[in-house]
Amino acid sequence: MSMEKVREIIEGSRCGYVATSVDGQPRVRPMIFVLMDDGTLWSSTYDTSGKVAEFEQNQRVEVCFTDSKWVQLRIAGQVDLSGGPDKKKKLLELNPKVKNHFPDENDPKFVHVELRPTRLRWKPAGFSEYNEVE
Repeated sequence: MSMEKVREIIEGSRCGYVATSVDGQPRVRPMIFVLMDDGTLWSSTYDTSGKVAEFEQNQRVEVCFTDSKWVQLRIAGQVDLSGGPDKKKKLLELNPKVKNHFPDENDPKFVHVELRPTRLRWKPAGFSEYNEVE
C-alpha cells in the first residue's frame, strides 16, 4: 500500500479513533487528523482535555481509521505535544475547522498533537488479517 492510499483512507474517514492506555485501562475517543507529507499526523486539542494528561503519562497510542468501504488503517506511534506557534499556524491553515476552537496559534488553550508513526497496518473490509504498510 502506498502513502497515497494511506492518505485516501484517512481523508475518506470522518475521524480516527485514538486509543490510549492509562494504568492498564484502554480509552478510545474520536479525533480528526491531517496527514503531513513526512507521514506524521497532526491534530489539536484543548490544554484542559483529559487526553492531554493521558498522552503525557503514556505517549504510545494507536489510531484506527475506517473509510466508506470499510477499509481499515491502524497507525501505532508516539504522541508529541511540544509543537509551537509555527506548527499550530500550519495546522490552522491545513484544517480550517480548527479555527472553530482556536482563533490563532497564540491561544494558550491550543495544544498541537503530533503522532509519529512506528507501525502502519491495513486490511480490506471483511474478515482478514492486517497487512503491513512499508
